[in-house]
Amino acid sequence: MRLAEEKKIVPILNSTNYGAGVTLDSINMKNHHRATFILTFGAITGNAGMILYSGATAAAATSTCAFDYAVGGAAIASASADVLAAKTTATAASGMTLTAATYASKMLVIEVDASNMDVANGEEWLHLVIDGSASSGICHAVAILEPRYTSDRSATALA
Repeated sequence: MRLAEEKKIVPILNSTNYGAGVTLDSINMKNHHRATFILTFGAITGNAGMILYSGATAAAATSTCAFDYAVGGAAIASASADVLAAKTTATAASGMTLTAATYASKMLVIEVDASNMDVANGEEWLHLVIDGSASSGICHAVAILEPRYTSDRSATALA
């Protein structure tokens, strides 16, 4: 498959209600330049915070990372669902807020360069955390990674 030769596709969140908070699977970025997260949402109530972390081990939330994001222009399965709004940059410290009015039934695309991670402290793991303590919502997610070295059978980025 041509896509698998040029990119690494990683499922990082099965269909989940993030109402109690959820940490998406950690990705080892040591062999990748960039990660693009694609999240799709169902119904959402309330607002949830989302922060991107890097760490020296899987699930370590040592340092926050800035990232760029854009939301689809309409509900999934509608015309313009695949047209992204203007890019916004989330600060490392505060991340972004998933508001029901903006993200319900839509696609969210998040991009981060490996250079945004705290590599000085040996941090090569990356993961998103959704704090849904004041909300609930159904979410699914995959990551598409840009490998440093391409291959049709690349090693896992989850271990």
